[in-house]
Amino acid sequence: MKIFKITVYFLLILGILALLMWAGIKAKKQTCTGISIVVRAAKNSELLTKSDILNILKQNNFEWEGKMIEEIKRPSIKKILAQENYIKSVDNVYFLGSKLQIEVSLHDILLKVVPNHGEKFLLDVNGTYLPYSPKVGSDVIVATGFISNKNKTIPIENTEFYELFQMASLIKKDPFYENLFNKLYVNDKQEIILFPKDEKLPVLFGTVQDAESKLKTLKYMYKEVLPYMNENKYAQLDVRFKNRIVATKTKS
Repeated sequence: MKIFKITVYFLLILGILALLMWAGIKAKKQTCTGISIVVRAAKNSELLTKSDILNILKQNNFEWEGKMIEEIKRPSIKKILAQENYIKSVDNVYFLGSKLQIEVSLHDILLKVVPNHGEKFLLDVNGTYLPYSPKVGSDVIVATGFISNKNKTIPIENTEFYELFQMASLIKKDPFYENLFNKLYVNDKQEIILFPKDEKLPVLFGTVQDAESKLKTLKYMYKEVLPYMNENKYAQLDVRFKNRIVATKTKS
């Protein structure tokens, strides 16, 4: 009796395996009926859309319409898309039934750099350099002024604009400041000036030395002092020095 049960189980397993193999072979002989693309982006989903990805595949002569599933080389899709600047990773390429599924994640853009002279470029949250794109959303911080755009081929820690990257990272980390500031300006003394979204009362920040302490003091100023001040009387806040804020009056 025990041997009989073992034999039945064995034959059942063989049957299931044969059925799976038959289903797999049949699936490969199916014709691809379409393509579905998922674009994951923390922000700036317009940087690279589903239509853009379809166009990239077409420009690389990749065809799927009317093709059998076994003819579609998924590694080729990954290779093509991995070369696209704004795609951080090709997460998955697979078939769901007869429909091709592609999932990608985009770089999370931190900073749009627009120097007074030279080429514009982008930085993501990890300090990766990316080509400039006009599709970058308005919620990305803009850095302008006397900014060097040289040495983009070396690690960002060794560049002249590393402080801008650090400053933007600190702003993005704090929702209060992320909602407040959207522009960094570097003056001819290489001091950073923060501009609020309403373009009122810019903040002369200086360098990123003691940046977290300065930001803490500045937040207190915004929450506990400015509500009782007439902002129109002042042209600028100066937080270059630790634990001190100087409000410069507007010239009459």
